[in-house]
Amino acid sequence: MASFGEKLARFGFRIVSLGIVHPDKEVRRRQRFVNMALILTAVNTFHHLIINALHDFWALLPINIYNMVMGLGALGLIFMHRYGPNFSALILAGMIIIGNYFVVMAFGLHSDLQIYFTLAGSFIFMVGVQNFKLFIPLLALVFMALVSVFFVGSEQGFLMAGDEAFRKGLAIQAYVNAFVINALLIYYALNLLNRAEQALALEYERSERLLTTILPVPIANRLKAAPHERIADRVEDATVLFADLVGFTRASHSVPPEAVVAYLDDLFTTFDALCENYSVDKIKTIGDGYMAVGGLHDAGGARAIGFLALDMMEQMEQRSFLGLESLSLRIGIHRGPLTAGVIGDQRMSYDVWGSTVNCAARLEAQSLPSRIQVSENYMYAVQDTFQFTKLEVTELRGVGVLSTCFLLRQM
Repeated sequence: MASFGEKLARFGFRIVSLGIVHPDKEVRRRQRFVNMALILTAVNTFHHLIINALHDFWALLPINIYNMVMGLGALGLIFMHRYGPNFSALILAGMIIIGNYFVVMAFGLHSDLQIYFTLAGSFIFMVGVQNFKLFIPLLALVFMALVSVFFVGSEQGFLMAGDEAFRKGLAIQAYVNAFVINALLIYYALNLLNRAEQALALEYERSERLLTTILPVPIANRLKAAPHERIADRVEDATVLFADLVGFTRASHSVPPEAVVAYLDDLFTTFDALCENYSVDKIKTIGDGYMAVGGLHDAGGARAIGFLALDMMEQMEQRSFLGLESLSLRIGIHRGPLTAGVIGDQRMSYDVWGSTVNCAARLEAQSLPSRIQVSENYMYAVQDTFQFTKLEVTELRGVGVLSTCFLLRQM
């Protein structure tokens, strides 16, 4: 259950979000700050309205009318953001400049109401740093208004000229209100900044996870370190594994699509975990096929691929049925040189090319269900770790004659 503080924070967020319809997050953030400034402006003017009315309502009628119009106008601007991203901000800035100039001239310099001109620095949060060229003219207007009141304004003003006690009270109100408004605006601006930084950190974390999901971690790190550098490597000793589900096409026609996707998701997620466990790089899935490569970034890839293949067979035995159809796994493995690199921009992928890849694919295609067919080159690299059948001469389509055997088990 949410605490009182959390409920209050959510309520406050809804209040400062009133009237905001712009689709851009940055604009909405600025407009929330504008709404905060509008609310504080309304509260400040209504506060002055009450104090002035209690002091002498009729003598201060022009100022009371001004405060009423200013307060209601500020509240009304909350619902005018639809007219433009900076519409309410600019109108508020104009109201503050003209209105404060008027009250300073009315009550005189001894009222110290000119202190409100120092709030102009908050305009940068309302229009945004990207609109710095808009902020500079606004700041210049405030500066000119502030300087001009010292030259053309009188110390007593034209309202309640002889009431020094009243002016002293106005000065105290002005300093206290300006102090509170500045503090609240700065706090709220920093709060919005903190929210934005947290959201940015969350998005960065998501993009990091996505990048390392699409690409192997070493490749993702290289891409982040040099994003404009093409990643293309020649690997002299890599081991390629292709796996394919035998009977999947027939089985997929007899079950709902949701069951097909769920089956593949469960199986391939398990294969992904095995790849991570053996420090093998999953390259891609192609329909019901799975491709992984060992030795791209460190030695020992040949043995890791062997252990991976045996574990994949074991996992497949636990998922041998899709609906009523019995499935099996067929694997091919070959070892040799290849080219690896990142291709694409909007949908980048890490892939491998070369005769080693083609040979591994042919070994898988001509393998037997529930068997792991490997090349002679691969067998000699790991014969001290695994047991194999005898070598036989096999003709692979598109590759030629090759000595192959089947990987059986770990020694």
